[in-house]
Amino acid sequence: MALTPGTLTLRCYGVGFGDCFLLTFDYGGATAARHVLIDFGTTQRPPNGRANLVQAIARDVAAVTGGALHVLVATHRHEDHIGGFATSANGQGPGDVIRALAPALVVQPWTERPDAPEDFKGTGQPLGPAANDAFRVALTRMQAVSASSLGRLRHLPRAAAEEIRFLGLDGLSNLSAVKNLATMGKKRVYVRHGSELPGLASLLPGVTVSVLGPPTIAQKADVVKQNPVNRQEYWHFSRFWRLRAATAALEAKSAAFYPRAPVQPPRQIPFENRWLVRQLKEMRAGQLLRIVRAMDDAMNNTSVILLFKAGTKKLLFPGDAQWENWEFALTKDPALLRDVDVYKVGHHGSLNATPKTLWSGFAKRSRTAGAPGRLTTVMSTRSNSKHGDEESHTEVPRSTLVTALKAESIHRSTQELEPDGGLVLTLTFDLT
Repeated sequence: MALTPGTLTLRCYGVGFGDCFLLTFDYGGATAARHVLIDFGTTQRPPNGRANLVQAIARDVAAVTGGALHVLVATHRHEDHIGGFATSANGQGPGDVIRALAPALVVQPWTERPDAPEDFKGTGQPLGPAANDAFRVALTRMQAVSASSLGRLRHLPRAAAEEIRFLGLDGLSNLSAVKNLATMGKKRVYVRHGSELPGLASLLPGVTVSVLGPPTIAQKADVVKQNPVNRQEYWHFSRFWRLRAATAALEAKSAAFYPRAPVQPPRQIPFENRWLVRQLKEMRAGQLLRIVRAMDDAMNNTSVILLFKAGTKKLLFPGDAQWENWEFALTKDPALLRDVDVYKVGHHGSLNATPKTLWSGFAKRSRTAGAPGRLTTVMSTRSNSKHGDEESHTEVPRSTLVTALKAESIHRSTQELEPDGGLVLTLTFDLT
């Protein structure tokens, strides 16, 4: 008889604005429990969150797993998903704690593959040792733009500056976390839609995992043509970010352009010119905000989307995947997603990470509170996030989405932990 887990314990850590989930499959004594960690990061601690929050979570993960982690998934490179994997010089950082758990398998998106050639499209062609990853380079350029943007905040209107700071910090590379993930674990795999996870049958007996995203360029080369209005296709940004990075470097040296030109202090700007100066600042802020928003969207569309099947339950974990990533999965595998039991709400409840096509396709949605087999939704987010705003209907979490989640599913959120600064929200599912 095949070995299958009887229960699943899902630990949703209260990281604030970020994700950290620990899945524990329990086999009822037939074999040791198996553990899967999906993401670990934050950019805004939760209200009342402890000062050493990230370290405390790392220690809790180590305690729960008993010092052994079977699978680690880093869905994409954003700080609020991988920041907890950062190491420290003294070897006591949260990433050092996780590394000591020696994960048997580390899963990342194909765009993170460090030895890919410059024109890599995810086709699996042979790679040489001197090859460069064009997408890794593109992400580095994007991060250079982000750093340059942060250096100009004092010249911008406050509201725009706050959002640029939030998005810019999230987009900056946490180098130690990236390096740690690139060398962590006994085996690493860089996945795309349809990828197999090697050795999964022995790591997680009785559990199947389908990789639904991200697609590669080879799989979805016409993505720009399909969405002319919603230009968030991450794999077409290399040339653009090369230009922006060069511009950022040039701007950083701009003080030397006219070294003898007088600089007028803001309070001494002639009255008749102040309106024009204010308009120019707002225009600059709007342009810079569009750039960092595009960068944020591009990074989110590299997210790994995983569908777990264990016993009678299906669990969907999409990271921060947005429409361009979802579109391919929804076209290729619509039947796979119909009978999902547990949905980890994408991108902390943002506007464009839970497509209506996806939501309406969930067959287990129900407005009846006690309906058997009713869909469970789990969201990792925080109150009063600096991401988006209500006026433009982009606040995170998005109120209209939250209303639907509460009306048509058993909805749980790490916001439940905020009043007393709790560390983890624990949910248990019967898989039999």
